[in-house]
Amino acid sequence: MRVIAQTQKCIASGNCALTCPQVFEQRDEDGVVHVVDEHPSLALLARVRQAVDLCPALVFRLENEDETEELTVVEDASA
Repeated sequence: MRVIAQTQKCIASGNCALTCPQVFEQRDEDGVVHVVDEHPSLALLARVRQAVDLCPALVFRLENEDETEELTVVEDASA
């Protein structure tokens, strides 16, 4: 599964960083989501999904949800 954090949509609520700090944090300068681990352990899959579900700005886009052999989390800052 691939999770894409669309940083330009982030409203800096911090839910992702609170839910899964092993994968997400907030940038110091503006509070926007930042991915700290692009290839987290599959043991964190449920926490990553929870962070995605809790995002009030719908910042995250999921690709290949059925492919759970590998988890990749990336940032996309394009407008």
